[in-house]
Amino acid sequence: MIRRRLSVEPLENRLLLSAVGLLPQAALEPMERVIVMLNDNLSDTRAVAQEVVGSLNGELGHVFQDAVRGFSAQLPAPALAALQRDPRVSHVELDTVVYLASQSTPTGVERIGTLQNPIASINGIDQRVDVDIAIIDTGIDVTHPDLNVVGGRRFYSVVTGPWLRQRQDDNYNDDHGHGTHVAGTTAALDNGIGVVGVAPGARLWGVKVLDSSGSGYLSDVIAGVDWVTQNASTIEIANMSLGASGYSSALHTAIQNSVAKGVVYIVAAGNGARDVYGADGVFGNSDDTFPASFPEVAAISAMVDTDGQPGGLGGSTWYGPDDSFASFSNYSAHVVAGNPVNSPGRAIDLILPGVYIRSTYKDGGYYTMSGTSMAAPHAAGLAALHIAQHGRATDAAGVYAIRQALIDAAEAQDGENGLTTLNDPDGYWEPLGWAGNFVESPLPEDSPPTVQLAVPATVSGTVLVTAEAEGTYPVAQVEFFVNDESIGIDSDG
Repeated sequence: MIRRRLSVEPLENRLLLSAVGLLPQAALEPMERVIVMLNDNLSDTRAVAQEVVGSLNGELGHVFQDAVRGFSAQLPAPALAALQRDPRVSHVELDTVVYLASQSTPTGVERIGTLQNPIASINGIDQRVDVDIAIIDTGIDVTHPDLNVVGGRRFYSVVTGPWLRQRQDDNYNDDHGHGTHVAGTTAALDNGIGVVGVAPGARLWGVKVLDSSGSGYLSDVIAGVDWVTQNASTIEIANMSLGASGYSSALHTAIQNSVAKGVVYIVAAGNGARDVYGADGVFGNSDDTFPASFPEVAAISAMVDTDGQPGGLGGSTWYGPDDSFASFSNYSAHVVAGNPVNSPGRAIDLILPGVYIRSTYKDGGYYTMSGTSMAAPHAAGLAALHIAQHGRATDAAGVYAIRQALIDAAEAQDGENGLTTLNDPDGYWEPLGWAGNFVESPLPEDSPPTVQLAVPATVSGTVLVTAEAEGTYPVAQVEFFVNDESIGIDSDG
């Protein structure tokens, strides 16, 4: 029940025709729906309700006798002040309409400042972020009402006799739930139902490389990366909330080549509470966590957040107190020479919420999960917001520029919006990814000014339009458009 307290002062100012007795011409008065709570010491709730409502020329509704003592009623508006003065009445509130649970903002989405980001524009109106994101995972629930799924592919292996036969098809629907959860954190629709993602409504591509048990062959993952690379002209970001121990030259090369096509890879750091480079701190051997250890990807660690706010005031969890480094999260005290970005977290780009994250789930549902798998898609959403504002990458240098921009816009772990419990296991504190530090794009120096005539008109014959330009831009030519279609260029300046 949504409760709204009755304001006493305005009611006292209304003209009362009678303190308790019948009100003349009551049928002509505006009626109010109210919920009336009675004093607990009254024995016969129904009799009191009937007497009160009858004396005020109202209509009795429900009578409450067990959970609470009181009743609902429709009463003439001028009677409400008299009702409040009745010594048998302890409380009066307006009745109101209640609805099915509406859209909620997950704590992680709120915690990183997304509500302050005008590109995300979270306001309950379905205005979609114009970016394409591949979720390389267990697939995506293709009919989930809270997701904008536009396509995908499945890569899988089946054992038939002595053979491991590898297949691909268009059945990328999620039969596990993990991929759909990741997709929702990244881009659930701002449509008034369920949850909302960091980049609401971004176009999602389900690349199913893991089966209903949440596992799959490395070759299937490589095939998924290969497919994303084939579609790199469309797909700007790929999230990989998956990993294994060791090193794969084949997957490393595949991701390098995909990044060279301009795809930003966001990867979960892993849940082993260890360095992504292993105990020896050396990249490229059997104790690594890959693909998080690859320098070409943005590896994301996880933090605890339970209330969506900084300050450590939320409840504690199995994985640590509110606003702390999650106890399961991998980290990095090492980094390869020539790492393409500069992060305080060394081989980890960012830390993001990854504990008790509620998001979309298979079969049209919603579920709460924990892990660096849940932290990474927050970063994928941040990358989408950046690309929506500044444009996509077309090569590796552009990918690294986007990663560096996200690092530079992040909040320090020991800053005002950072962690309260500074328990990062190494001495290298990756910053908290942040959507709230929105900066308008400066107008590039080579961008021409535009003048839009806001008043529509229907004209014929010769029309003279005069425009004056101010500032540092030389006016070499003026191009004219009608209904967004170019109709001519004046090169005389």
